[in-house]
Amino acid sequence: MKKRIVITGAAGFTGIHACQHFANKGYEVIGISRSYLSNIKVRSVTCDLLDKEKVNEIFKTYKPDFCLHLAGENSVPRSWDHPASTIEANVLGTLYLLEAIRKAVPSCRTVIVSSALSGTDHPYGVSKKYQEDLVRDWAHLFDLQLMVAKPCNLIGPGRSPGFVSFLANRIIQMEKFEDKSAISISHLENEREFLDVRDAISAYEILMKLGSINMTYEIGSENMTTLQEVADIFQTHTKEKLTFIETNTAPDKRPHLMNSKLIRELYWQKSYPIEISIKQILSYYRFNS
Repeated sequence: MKKRIVITGAAGFTGIHACQHFANKGYEVIGISRSYLSNIKVRSVTCDLLDKEKVNEIFKTYKPDFCLHLAGENSVPRSWDHPASTIEANVLGTLYLLEAIRKAVPSCRTVIVSSALSGTDHPYGVSKKYQEDLVRDWAHLFDLQLMVAKPCNLIGPGRSPGFVSFLANRIIQMEKFEDKSAISISHLENEREFLDVRDAISAYEILMKLGSINMTYEIGSENMTTLQEVADIFQTHTKEKLTFIETNTAPDKRPHLMNSKLIRELYWQKSYPIEISIKQILSYYRFNS
């Protein structure tokens, strides 16, 4: 009998990959999003997680074995303009989800995806910290099968708001429309930890099956890459000459490197080197732009 999984945020960058991954693995996938999923072979359910009655109905109807919670606001700039709605989406949306699970299917093993930016100095970081606190409390108080995953910057084929996707799209504009202008960038020596979204999803699947309840798992490549190194990889895949204008006079403070020890102990390892991810991202934009 097929295992059933509910995936929230199914129309997002990670959500689309997750739906495809679990469908290919033979799961019965119920994808929840605020828009209908027309290009993915899953059962699409339109729902805003702030509609708690609809969320309750979904879990009462489907009673999934697993849940992957990806939905929410993920923009730091937007969180400054709309802090209250960011808190609502990331905290109340998670609360209504957990309550639906508690009432309908408390045995559902659930991975809530947080962020490496949790707790940092902006409303988005605050919302993710509150989200993690809520998950820990609900797992303890109600004996729910909950785990938190904290990935680093995720990249891969598809449209995402990150730097790598931005640069790929910019290169396509240069190739198609002969826009040779320099690309604005914060600083080429800024470092980031990048991981292919498909590697992150394989980690989420492992957590659903083998993860310890009420634990937080950091998921990353455990390797920093400068934006210059990213640009150099892109340069090997285009004939356009990439030039940059740095908007900051000095690099950012070195960011926190994820500690993937706990997930590696569950025999997870990444499969996509950054060079392969970038090549496939550029191919995606060439085909879809």
